[in-house]
Amino acid sequence: MSCQNGGRLAPRIAILADSLAGWTGGIDFLRLCVGALNSASPNETWTVLTPTKNLKQTVSVLGKNGIEALLGRRLSPFPHTPKRELTDAFALSGAVTELVDFRNTPRGLSKALLDCQADTVFPCEISLGSSFPVPWIGYIPDLQHKRLPHWFSERERSGRDKKFKRILSDATAVLVNAAAVIEDIQEFYPHHRARLFALPFCPPPNAMDFLRTLKQDIRRSYELPEHYFVISNQFWIHKSHETAFLALRKVIDAGFDVHIVCTGKTADYRWPDHFMKLLQLIESTRLGSYVHILGLLPKIEQLGIMRGSIAVIQPTLFEGGPGGGAVYDAISINTPAIVSDIPVNREIDMGSVRYFTAASPDDLADKMIAFLMNRPKMVTDEELSSQLKHREQEFGSMLLGVAASVRNPRWSPAFQV
Repeated sequence: MSCQNGGRLAPRIAILADSLAGWTGGIDFLRLCVGALNSASPNETWTVLTPTKNLKQTVSVLGKNGIEALLGRRLSPFPHTPKRELTDAFALSGAVTELVDFRNTPRGLSKALLDCQADTVFPCEISLGSSFPVPWIGYIPDLQHKRLPHWFSERERSGRDKKFKRILSDATAVLVNAAAVIEDIQEFYPHHRARLFALPFCPPPNAMDFLRTLKQDIRRSYELPEHYFVISNQFWIHKSHETAFLALRKVIDAGFDVHIVCTGKTADYRWPDHFMKLLQLIESTRLGSYVHILGLLPKIEQLGIMRGSIAVIQPTLFEGGPGGGAVYDAISINTPAIVSDIPVNREIDMGSVRYFTAASPDDLADKMIAFLMNRPKMVTDEELSSQLKHREQEFGSMLLGVAASVRNPRWSPAFQV
């Protein structure tokens, strides 16, 4: 939806690129949503609202708590993510977008939405209040602080609780990334008012086209070995990189010459020594020449490295959405994945995915050896693209339906969970 566009039957939806724009996973999520909306309602110009002040000021106004406590992660101010990065991400989605600045206060956001003639705005990670003049759709990524409380400070747990309770009380509708998140909400916040909608598992359908624009030989550029698995996660403690490293040692000891390549930021602000401990583990297990840590890469290079791998390894102990962003990326470029068997990951319902027992290096090593001995048969790229495009249209239709439901609360979409 563009601020300049005229009337239409579909809801005028504005996309709020607030805290999500401060980290790569959030940008990927926004890209998926914009691409889905555009697939269901093509030839639109989609308005993306970008704050002109930093996130701490926003949260102070809207949430009255510190950004880290509210979101459960430490974020840089919004300007850390250039608008060019957002624009490039949305271009990858195939959608035409218009970035519109707004003064980052409730009044400033309200004015921007009214200027754009928006019928609704999403995704809102912070409650805009039950009396906000424009209907809004909440977003709760996960309840990790409930399932893994020992990895959060008391302040973070309290802040997330307050934030989520307020969203669930004030919002008409709340989006989550998986049915498992709805189950968590029903367990920990049973008296919520909001209707909950689990987003479908929908990797982006046009990543393969984007990947074809990669010019350089990615293996030569990064001096990568011939045979390698990939882990594309930030080095958060819950991602359990150590499980994969210990599994790799077992695979090498079994006589296989194979490596692991890691992409993603190396920081975990809650556990600042975590990455150093992983380096010590690599050294103590004599894996120094077998583990390649590349850091955060441009998206196209990350995908190129994935495409050249034996498989993506996702050893995570917790996710808000099925497989996390790494598995979305793997399936989008027709690359197999070996994934921990936590409940949310069992919601992956397409692609070539094999599961291993979470936190078990032995079982993961067995699965890695099985891949080395017998590569899985994949669908053709064309077949995959057709499947993903169909799924993206369904995803977009769902978002349009939820937007219609918050404009008319008595209207109940059939896909409500």
